[in-house]
Amino acid sequence: MVNKPLLSIIIPNYNTAKMTVNCIKSIYQDKGLKEIPFEIIVIDNASTDDSVKKISKFSVVLINNKVNQGYGIANNQALKISQGQYILLLNSDTIILHSAISQSLNWLSSHPEAHCCTAQLLNQDKSIQISGGYFPNLLNMFTWCTNLDDLPFINSIIKPFHPHTPDFYTKDKFYLNDHAQDWVTGAFMLFRKSIYNKIGGFDESYFMYGEEYEYQYRIHIAFPKSKVYYLVGPQIIHLGGASSIKKTDPIIREYEGIIAFFTKHKPKYQLPIIKILLKLNRFLRSIINPIYEHL
Repeated sequence: MVNKPLLSIIIPNYNTAKMTVNCIKSIYQDKGLKEIPFEIIVIDNASTDDSVKKISKFSVVLINNKVNQGYGIANNQALKISQGQYILLLNSDTIILHSAISQSLNWLSSHPEAHCCTAQLLNQDKSIQISGGYFPNLLNMFTWCTNLDDLPFINSIIKPFHPHTPDFYTKDKFYLNDHAQDWVTGAFMLFRKSIYNKIGGFDESYFMYGEEYEYQYRIHIAFPKSKVYYLVGPQIIHLGGASSIKKTDPIIREYEGIIAFFTKHKPKYQLPIIKILLKLNRFLRSIINPIYEHL
């Protein structure tokens, strides 16, 4: 580790001691990073397990919060002290495969037309996982909330909020090739520090879910010609949902994030429409799975 790292890797942690340790270990398995000066910043959000004790054994910068104020605030704390020219936001429930970090960094540093990129996210069984998509708007919210985006050809006509993976029955090829898209998940989000210096950090009114595409929407507004890229060469395993409070929590947070996004960035007349669509989505989910009846 040197005084001036090229890359800052930021990992929020909340009661995921074992996963965070495995994540850190996998970072050091990236052979390409042996030639790249980097730092790891871990933000512990008031964990009640032995996270702090276990993480302290590694050569990391550890921020030990006394209160869990959410994903956005945690990342902002780390962004303020990060020293790298590049920033990698990384979830604690990820495992770096091969040289995914150094591959992504080498790609981004040689593609000035891009300000951000992500690796291909895989489930534990190595199947492809959803990673980002296109910014929410009335059209793709309508198709998403009504499940019309599950029909063949719909996503080729209306750019989807959440594109389908190849194992879906429509056999979409969205995640099989390198391409530009509007936003990527914060599970693995590599971008230039100059972006942060220009627009600042995450909106701290978000607790979890939605802050990634809200942040990248602001980047899009500030740098309309710059692009976000999804790469299939670098790969990571993302276990997903490790820090969620309960099973339905991700859905509630998803709804809250969408409402916050439309409140902040879209014309006022669209917000009541979005709320109706989300209620419809909740109703449809409750038919499919009774657990959502009480959302």
